Amino acid sequence: MALAGGTHFYKAAESVGVTQSALTQSISRLEEELGLQLFVRSKTGSVLTEHGRKLYDHAKVITGQFEAAKAELMAQARQAGAEIRVGVVQSLDDRILIEAITAFNRAWPDYNIKIIKDWSASLATLLAGGEIDFAFLSDLFLPRDMAEMKWEPLFRDHVQIVVGAGHELYGRDTLGLADLADHWWVAVSTRPDWPEYLARIFASADIYSTPRILRTNSETLAAALIKGGHAIGILSPKLFRTSGGVSGQVKYFAVPEIGQERHFGISRRARMVVRPFHQCFIDELRAAILDWVEVDARQPDVPVTARSLAPKNKKK
Repeated sequence: MALAGGTHFYKAAESVGVTQSALTQSISRLEEELGLQLFVRSKTGSVLTEHGRKLYDHAKVITGQFEAAKAELMAQARQAGAEIRVGVVQSLDDRILIEAITAFNRAWPDYNIKIIKDWSASLATLLAGGEIDFAFLSDLFLPRDMAEMKWEPLFRDHVQIVVGAGHELYGRDTLGLADLADHWWVAVSTRPDWPEYLARIFASADIYSTPRILRTNSETLAAALIKGGHAIGILSPKLFRTSGGVSGQVKYFAVPEIGQERHFGISRRARMVVRPFHQCFIDELRAAILDWVEVDARQPDVPVTARSLAPKNKKK
């Protein structure tokens, strides 16, 4: 390509950063391979032969395609590097995310955001596989090899049974595991091991009942089923109390066989390079979550329908 304009070999070699000898040898090998003469050499420069002109026309097309592909790949690389990929549990209220996103956009307006809402176990898998950068989840489902993960706990909560006002168990003062055996459950998860997990809990208490479970990846649907009295849920009260969009009063029951203490926090891979825009989003998400949890904790016994869920004003 550098020789096609009729320039001398030494000038063409200089323009592509090789020696004249290396360029001459390359052209000779190409002509030998094709069995054709591509250039006529003279004192005034090099001139393309007819065969050389045809090869040059093809070379221009190939070079153009390569440059277009290179530009496209570089653009994709820049785009991928300018995206925050975060996972959060389904029960985290969207308004918490909106608060964090809004604050991040003010500081880093040129960055994209990808948010996945799922069950903690699914988020842990995505995190370990590098499909998300960090996640807000329960530590119960993190890989046991914690050396590969950085974990920042934010708050802890006891998982409890949640029953809506329309459910036949709502009027009870206490519940035992046997009282829950013959009712519909809803899980904010589509994982196949969730029914097995619940069945093991009943079996460990010598209650051999097959739980009837509706699995969904929609927190809104699960909340509607629970608050409407159609199904029982196992949830973190601190997160469920702050979840909005569905009206209805609920009651929480501490059942010893199910009352796991879970720590919720932000986790990331230990080897991940945390850039300033990553840290900004982590900081904003942390602040938004803690604000909402603190607002909820001030009135723990007030029904969802009667409590304001607006976050408190942050101190800057």
